[in-house]
Amino acid sequence: MKSSSKIMIGVVVGLLLVVGAAALLNGWIPLSRDTYPSCDKLPTVAEANAALTRHQDLAEEIKSLSDGGIDIEVGKPCPDDQNRGLIMVRYGSKSERDNISDLLSRRDGFGIPVHLVKR
Repeated sequence: MKSSSKIMIGVVVGLLLVVGAAALLNGWIPLSRDTYPSCDKLPTVAEANAALTRHQDLAEEIKSLSDGGIDIEVGKPCPDDQNRGLIMVRYGSKSERDNISDLLSRRDGFGIPVHLVKR
């Protein structure tokens, strides 16, 4: 292989790495584990509120994983349909997120989707 071909391949690979890194850093390629069903599959806000009320003990247990750093509320993630909701858990650190995920994996949950959001 000619050295000019090697240089060209090296430049192309280098550019791909730079573009890929920029895409990851700017959020163009989503890497989040925090996903939820599409809006048409989410429950109504009323159903989400009822689930949160029904499972208040679980909400309190999640909040107890931190000293006031975890908030739980009904979120409306769909800008085009404000009648759709889910349980939104806001946390502050990776350890809080890991503890929340661990707790939810051992429990039945709220009966509706839960979305973990870092503050």
